[in-house]
Amino acid sequence: MSQEQPRRPREKQEQEDRIRYGDVFEVSGELASKPVAPHDSGLMETAEKTAFGETQMCGTATVMRAAANLNVRAGLVDREINDPTKVSVAQGVSVTQTDVPGRRIFTESVDGRTG
Repeated sequence: MSQEQPRRPREKQEQEDRIRYGDVFEVSGELASKPVAPHDSGLMETAEKTAFGETQMCGTATVMRAAANLNVRAGLVDREINDPTKVSVAQGVSVTQTDVPGRRIFTESVDGRTG
């Protein structure tokens, strides 16, 4: 007689399998529990292109795009719904530049939290 683990309901398992902001960035609160969605990563790509002229290799937008694509491929987030998370609408995404003598410091943020 085998002792199989009880299976979790599929919906609960899917929610746990999503790649959330808290899985890839040091964030907490509501943002940490939200899945990374294609629309949010697109917003960050636009912000990076505005600030740098192109998307940064291995930058925040690239990480967000990879996480969103994994969520879409797993069927956990819909690519067709251009519905940003309520979090990204509240504070948005941004790339800011700070000039200090001899340096430029760029800060990328989602919902006011740096990534």
